[in-house]
Amino acid sequence: MNLKTVKLDLPKLWKESSRMGGEDQVIVHVYHANPLTQIDPESIKDKDLPPRGNVVVTKVAVPTPGDGPIRDVFAGMKGLAESGLMPGWSAGKVDELMKGITQSKNAERPGESDMASDIEIIQCKDEETAWQTLKNKGLTPTQGLGVPIPGGMTIPGMPQNATMSQVLQSDMLKQFIPKGQLKDLEKMQAAVAHAQSQMPGIKENLEKRGVKYREGKIFGCKAVFMDSPNLTPPPGDKTSVATYKNTDGMGMGGGISVNTGGGSSESPMPPLPKYGEAYHSKMEMCMGFVCGRYVVGGPLLYAVNTLPLGKKPCYSLTKTKEVATTEKIEGKNFKSITIVPLPSTFAEEGYLHKEEVEEIYENIIAKIAR
Repeated sequence: MNLKTVKLDLPKLWKESSRMGGEDQVIVHVYHANPLTQIDPESIKDKDLPPRGNVVVTKVAVPTPGDGPIRDVFAGMKGLAESGLMPGWSAGKVDELMKGITQSKNAERPGESDMASDIEIIQCKDEETAWQTLKNKGLTPTQGLGVPIPGGMTIPGMPQNATMSQVLQSDMLKQFIPKGQLKDLEKMQAAVAHAQSQMPGIKENLEKRGVKYREGKIFGCKAVFMDSPNLTPPPGDKTSVATYKNTDGMGMGGGISVNTGGGSSESPMPPLPKYGEAYHSKMEMCMGFVCGRYVVGGPLLYAVNTLPLGKKPCYSLTKTKEVATTEKIEGKNFKSITIVPLPSTFAEEGYLHKEEVEEIYENIIAKIAR
């Protein structure tokens, strides 16, 4: 399969912005468009509507998860800079930062996005080579280049089970290097040797932090995981979650803060249903999985277990109901109608959620398993 041209089947609101690589290895940069970019922003704001006779009609603003699309985040930053509330920042500096983030080649964050990340696919000669290639990803953080060469390759003059570090530091390489570049080779070998000397300390530090490598399964495929303790303390009330925030970094872009409350004795808005996600003392990061002779991974896969579920409650961006109220003032009844949003879910509204990222990888498996 030519990975350079293979088309990915992405869920609604997901788009590919760029890719790099060749026939046997490709990194595809994708992003999720925030659903707020699909509607008229005025439609979800507080507003007074034309009265119906003597009845006052108002529309309540729709509470939305997080900061919205990144262009809105930068618009807010620019406003703060112009008002002097961001010392050291100017509107021009914010524009420069936005350009750098939204237009960086192969790492684009289009203005409509609320998340961007990478999908990596590697095509190996066989399943055994693919599995060793993936295992090396899990071993490298603690072993550096002291990992097996994928494919069981035998190199003349080297032990049968030589590691990549041993090959790079061997005299065997000198016969392939022009004499004028031998000093560069020596520098490279010295750097490899120094890096390898640091690995025992790095491994010990990771072990102290509770970071562990393990093998397992995801989507029915053999996979490699990196587990670490969850540094977030358990919530006091496990029946509800006040705020959720996903990880920031690893190519992910900004996080999503979600207030799952809403509705009160003073508000006509219907309350969101009680909701809670199980607390896990361990954070599981899947570093990749093997499907036949393909290795599939990338930062987007790392994030699967950090994203909210599609059933997470929120308010609808388009569905509403009318709530009629009567208030007596000085013996007279005054009627009013308030239009409020109905409860909904992340999946229904198109907000970023776990299941759609899983769908992306399931579609990749279906394509490469043919």
